[in-house]
Amino acid sequence: MSGRGVKTSLLRAVPVCLGLGLAMAASAAMALEPDVLFTKVSGSVWSVRTFDAQERPLRAGSAVVIAPGRLVTNCHVLAKASSFVVKQDNVTFGATLEFPDPARDLCQIKVANFTAPPVALAPAGSARVGQRVYAIGNPRGLENTLSEGILSGLRGSLGSESEARLLQTTAAISPGSSGGGLFDSEGRLLGITSFAARDGGSLNFAMPVEFLAELPVRAKAMLEARALDPGASGRRVPGAAVSLTEPLRAGDALEYVRTDKLTGKRSTVIYRVDRVNGDEIVFNGGGKVEKSDGQVVSVTSAAGGLFDSSSPPGGWARGNLLPGMRWQTDFMAVSENQRYELVAAVGEERSMRVDGVELKTLRIGYEGWIYPSSMSAPLASGSVRFTGAAWFSPELRRVVRFEAVYQRGIISGGNETLELVRIQR
Repeated sequence: MSGRGVKTSLLRAVPVCLGLGLAMAASAAMALEPDVLFTKVSGSVWSVRTFDAQERPLRAGSAVVIAPGRLVTNCHVLAKASSFVVKQDNVTFGATLEFPDPARDLCQIKVANFTAPPVALAPAGSARVGQRVYAIGNPRGLENTLSEGILSGLRGSLGSESEARLLQTTAAISPGSSGGGLFDSEGRLLGITSFAARDGGSLNFAMPVEFLAELPVRAKAMLEARALDPGASGRRVPGAAVSLTEPLRAGDALEYVRTDKLTGKRSTVIYRVDRVNGDEIVFNGGGKVEKSDGQVVSVTSAAGGLFDSSSPPGGWARGNLLPGMRWQTDFMAVSENQRYELVAAVGEERSMRVDGVELKTLRIGYEGWIYPSSMSAPLASGSVRFTGAAWFSPELRRVVRFEAVYQRGIISGGNETLELVRIQR
């Protein structure tokens, strides 16, 4: 190549390099410092509080303003709510559901006389792995909490009809963050924070912003399909009537009341469904795992007192129970150096009411001994008598009432009941 040719090529390359440099500089200039970004968008991220028909609190979550008087949250935040409000600091507005898309866990809500500004939406397809992102929500009720991370993955399509992909991020998400915003470094909304893998480290996920434009059409189609076929597949519509015996899904919760009869103290015990993996239901961050037929796979947290800490392998009931059945069980209790040797006997069928619904149950009585170690023999020093009963509902495939009594010494022992009062959906 001649000297003139080389010179011409270099001259042509200079504008290109300058253009790239200017573009990179402009991009860097538009990136906001975290405090500036927070000031820009935090006024558009609100908390959501839901209530049942008796005005008792149900759940708390987050919502993002996407248009005048319109916010988006996760549908599971609104599940089984009779009413809900949006709140920021000491300002509260009543809200109503406008467009539900439970299949994608996105619900648009509307608020009258609401002046909070909408956030800017990131361009479709602009999310890229490795970019800096910021999550703003209300984890555990702590309003307008900012967490920083990177976009760590784009995880497949959520349906064949869309190429948009689930956003995976290392930005921290906790209970109460559901429905909050995931923003890029310019303060533009990339997605709606939806759930976290609680036992998987910094694995947190958001629904992509592209889904928001499709909310009205999908909500209308879903509601029309439900009107023609109430049993149509998909997640539940918030506020819709749900059968007590309907299978549990992520976001549902079992509410029990535990009573210590020695002290008279009553407390609420919640088993919240984190996820359903095939025929396994995971509660409370893995603290309890059950099969869909009610059989217990594992218990690592004794939230239900003796019901959990003294649980036999597989739980207090078996499949295909019939009156008159008997069996013996010998096991080491969860998190205890104590051995249980019990005889179980199934009694007659009885009716019990749970959340206003009459259910048929079978009473399983338990009689036996607790020994202080795996090597202890009957009537060994420190052994105590154990008496218990579990009322199992075949319709719900779970124990709806449990009681247990044991005595150790003059003042030590246990006398507890645990009773299912409702299923939060």
